[in-house]
Parts: sequence; structure tokens; C-alpha cells
Amino acid sequence: MIIFAALMTIRKTMSKKVGIVWFILCCLMVQAWAQSAKTVLFLMPFYVSSYDESAPYAAKSGKELNNIPSFQMMGFWGGAQIALQEYEEQEVPLNIIVRDITNNETKLQHIMEDRELMSQVDLIIAPLFSKPFQIAAQYAKTYQIPIVNPFTSRNDILDHNEYVYKLTPADEANPATLSFMVDNMPRHQIILYTDSAKKNVEYQTYLSYFNNHHIPYHTVNTLQGVLNALRSDTHNVLVVLNQGEALSLTLSQKLLYSGKAVDPEHLLMVVPEKWITSNTYDVEYYDKLNLHFFSDYYVDFEDQKTQLFIYKYTQQFNTLPTLKNFAFQGYDVVRYFVELIRHDMDHDQVKVTPLSYYFSFDKHPDGGYENVNVQFLQVLDNTILPATY
Repeated sequence: MIIFAALMTIRKTMSKKVGIVWFILCCLMVQAWAQSAKTVLFLMPFYVSSYDESAPYAAKSGKELNNIPSFQMMGFWGGAQIALQEYEEQEVPLNIIVRDITNNETKLQHIMEDRELMSQVDLIIAPLFSKPFQIAAQYAKTYQIPIVNPFTSRNDILDHNEYVYKLTPADEANPATLSFMVDNMPRHQIILYTDSAKKNVEYQTYLSYFNNHHIPYHTVNTLQGVLNALRSDTHNVLVVLNQGEALSLTLSQKLLYSGKAVDPEHLLMVVPEKWITSNTYDVEYYDKLNLHFFSDYYVDFEDQKTQLFIYKYTQQFNTLPTLKNFAFQGYDVVRYFVELIRHDMDHDQVKVTPLSYYFSFDKHPDGGYENVNVQFLQVLDNTILPATY
């Protein structure tokens, strides 16, 4: 009996010690999880304070719904949530903080001056307007936190702030991409067509880039000038720098039916993106004129990952994700930049297949990072595809 009692005492003592050890291990595990968890702060222009319950029912179309301030960023946030749920399923530790920021600069400053809050933050995603973003970016620089702006193309937000990431390529990316593409063609000529050279900022951008990089080109400012410039013995790269929808039909008709036909294999026509999405543009022109255009985004709707995202988004929010409501962009921004902070800001370590955003960053001297990967797309068999030359 004495031996049995002694054994029981030893067993209880060991159990107690095991319990203590287990408790300590659990505490250490929780602490390690907390230390390894990355914190993402979303500064979102939700306009919650101005939300009108009758607004969604008054809107007659998706376009009208997107024009309601309190709904403009819901698609972006919806796409972001799908990405965050995927991390949750993978048991990736993340702390997510969301703050509604509109044009209330005082409220924004109050949030950014909260040192206890900001000391935890590893990444700021801020699809804000110009002035609020500039305020947030200055605080991000002070705290040394990377801050992401998904939509602006303004380069000045990068000045003297190495923590800013600008995702929309600048206008200079278009002529740079075009010159890279046409370099792979045999004999070719570039024709720039605009009817308002002095007022056309895009035209001036092309001129500046081509002149600075010694790229030969021709400039014309009339429809007849376009026809006269085309040659049948070379590849004609016609860049149309005019947004007018009426011009899209007139120019296309003249190119096809003027009597000076050009083989589509010798014509590459670069047009404004709005021509492709216009309801007035005749689809017969797409392949016959070998239409190409630049865009900030491209979605392959036949891709299985894209279809899975659409299914998840539709099931959760009872509406389709679109580029116009920024749903695809919200998903891509979260996936890429969460991976970036998990890999200590090493871009080479980020392995993410995007749905719409394709990232390739250049660092500005004494400034932040700019995405230079603009999408050069073509219409082939009435399908939009990435251009390959």
C-alpha cells in the first residue's frame, strides 16, 4: 500500500509538471503566432457615414450602382476578402484592420497618429484619392511601412518616399511597350495619328519618349494623311491617339473601303481601349484591322483559377465580379502584397499568379516603386488576348 501511494504521488506530480510544461508551450506557441502574424491596414473610401439604404434599389444598372459613393469600393473589398479567406484556409496568420476613410483629413490624421496602432502594421493598402493618400503616405514614410495605391497613375506620389507602391503604370509605359514589341518585327514604320496635337497629352508623351530614345516615327493629323502614309511593302504600326467614337467608325471604314487596302498582316492598329468596349463599333473591324490596345488589366475568363474566383465571389456576394467594380484588382493586390511582406519585401520571392494585375516594379531614384507592366492586348477572332510578337 505504501508503494502504491508513492507511485500515485509521483504520477500526480508528473502530471502536474506535464500540465505546466504544456501550458508554457501553448503560451509560447501563441506568442510565436502573434509575432509571426502580419498586420494589414486597409484605408478604404467606403463612405459608410453617407450610406443611403434606398440607393441600391434606386440604381437601375451596375454602372449606376458603381457611381454611388458608398458602393464604389465594395467590389475591391469583396475581392480582397476572397484572398484573405484563402489565407485563412491555409492557416496563414494575418491581422486585418479596416478603417473607413473618405475625404475626412482630420479623421485620417487621427488614425495615422495612433502610434500604438501603427507600430503593429506591416502593410497599408489605400485606394484613396489624391490628397488623403499623400497624407497617409507621409505617415507611412515616418513609420517605415509600405503603402499601396492601386489606381492613380500620378508619378508625384513616388517622390522622396521609398515606401510608396504605385500599381497603375504611367503613360510612358505605353510607348515603351510598343517600341519593345515592334522591335521584333522585320521592316516597319510607326505612324502617330492625332487631330489635336497640342492638346493631346498622350501624343506629347509618345513624342517625348520616341525622341528621347531615338525611335523613328511619322506624324499625321488628317484621315487622308493616314491613308497616304500607309505602305504595302512594310509593317504599318498605326497608333490612333484620338478618343472620339465617331472617328473610330470613320477611320475604320476609310481603311477598309478607300481603295488603298492594306493586308492585315502588314497593319497593326493601336486604338484607345474605349473603342473596344464601345457599343457603336462594328465587330467586323476587329480582325480585319488587326486591332490592339493598351490596358492596365487583363483577365483570362477561360482560366480555371479565374472561374473559381468568380464562383466564390458570386456565391458570397450574389453579384458578378468585374474589372469596373475592381473585384479582380482587390484580390490581386492582397495576394501579391501579403506575399511580399511575408518574404521581407523581396520581389523575387513572390510567386503569385494574378487574375488581372501583372506586376513588374521599377524603383524610382530617391522614390518609391512603380509598376511598369502595362498590358498590350489584341483582338483575335473576337477574343481579347495578350499580344505576342
